[in-house]
Amino acid sequence: MLVFPILAFFVFAHQVVATGEFSTLPEQLFLNIGIHDIVDNTTRDSELLEPWASDYVESIRQKRYGDAIWARYHMYGEVEDGLVGWADNLTVLGVIEEDAIGYRVGHPDLYAEALSFYAETSSEDSHATDVLDMLQRIGQEGAIDLEKRSTELEKHKQYFTGCPCTV
Repeated sequence: MLVFPILAFFVFAHQVVATGEFSTLPEQLFLNIGIHDIVDNTTRDSELLEPWASDYVESIRQKRYGDAIWARYHMYGEVEDGLVGWADNLTVLGVIEEDAIGYRVGHPDLYAEALSFYAETSSEDSHATDVLDMLQRIGQEGAIDLEKRSTELEKHKQYFTGCPCTV
């Protein structure tokens, strides 16, 4: 039963890659995995988890960028019971927020470009009100507030990983 959806995904993805559609990265921060890498399974030397890998590709094609970001954070199989395994009890949305703050502080120009890209998301995007609204809110925060939040997140990370804090 599962063979048909997987086969259909690879046929669709092959057509997308063959036509040159999405041969580049949609954007460089959150959608930084090319569709051709998904099709060829050449990311991180690991198997991609379905249906998340297919959802990533389909969401990008349909301009549902919040859904694509959500799928991207799930497709490596590191999410269990809503928590990201390597992220010390953070939810998927919490990890996206942590990454967003880091990107906003460290790469403000790329972050602004990403927000412009996400402005074109489809009205069918089921994660526009949580993921994309949060990214927009972080984009509007002041640099000083973001630096404080970034420092707090780093302290939290060090506490849970046992790394000594360097404050």
